[in-house]
Amino acid sequence: MACHELSALRIALGELLEKDAHDLAHEREELAPVLEGRPEIRRLSEAKTLPAMEAALREALLHLEEQAARAPEEPYWRGLLLTAEAALSRLQAMRREMEALYGDLDALHHRLHRLFPRKRG
Repeated sequence: MACHELSALRIALGELLEKDAHDLAHEREELAPVLEGRPEIRRLSEAKTLPAMEAALREALLHLEEQAARAPEEPYWRGLLLTAEAALSRLQAMRREMEALYGDLDALHHRLHRLFPRKRG
């Protein structure tokens, strides 16, 4: 059994963080055989933004929910589903934090201009 969802997310985050390609080689090798049959995993591994990662991971979660429902006696699928849900929660928290920073920077920029107005001339 392989944790394709986690490998795909690790690749996407690794690319976003500009990690060395060698660091992600294991995940790429693990995913290679499944990418054709699992378009949601391909989309997740190729996601370039946090919103794209969230959307692709949500899609992958649907697949995991189906797997867990088909094999309720197999705890692996339920464990992987819970792990992927936790990863989605972390992504969403990161995005909220980045959205807050984005808004804070705008407010700080305006405050700075009020404190130190630009001299015309």
